[in-house]
Amino acid sequence: MNVEHHTQPHMLERYSFLWSEARLLIAAVALFIGGIPPLLAWNPISSLYNLFSGLLTIAWILSGIASAYLLYRWTHNAHVLFGKKDQKDTVSFFISIVSGLNLGLAGITGNNIGMAIAHSRIIFSLVGLLYVATAVYLYKRWSNFGNKIF
Repeated sequence: MNVEHHTQPHMLERYSFLWSEARLLIAAVALFIGGIPPLLAWNPISSLYNLFSGLLTIAWILSGIASAYLLYRWTHNAHVLFGKKDQKDTVSFFISIVSGLNLGLAGITGNNIGMAIAHSRIIFSLVGLLYVATAVYLYKRWSNFGNKIF
C-alpha cells in the first residue's frame, strides 16, 4: 500500500468529502430515529455497547478532522467550490462543515451541542431532511465537477 498516494491533497479531499457525505446520511438516520446513533440503536448484543460507543467516538473525531480539513482547503482556495462562488454551494458546504465540526467536538468533549440546543422530534426530523438534501446536492455538484470540490 502506497501511503504517499493516499495522503496527497486531492486524495485527502476525496476521502474527507466522502466521509462527510456518509456522516450526513448516517446523522440523518440518527435524527429520524430520535437522535440515537444507529449503531447503538440497532445493537442486538448489549455487551458490545462499550466497543460500539468507542468506535462512534473515533468516528465523530474523524468527522471533525475531515470537516476541518475541508474548511482549510476552502479557505486556501479563495472560497471557491466546484469551480465557482455560488451561494447554494457555500450554504450546503457549511451545513456539512458545521455538522462535522459539531460531531468532532462531541467526540472530544462528550457533549453534542446541536443535540442539546434542539431536542425535539420535529426539529430532529427537519434537520435530518436538511442533511439528506445537503448530501444529495453536494454529491451531485461533486460528481458534475469531476469528483472534486476545489
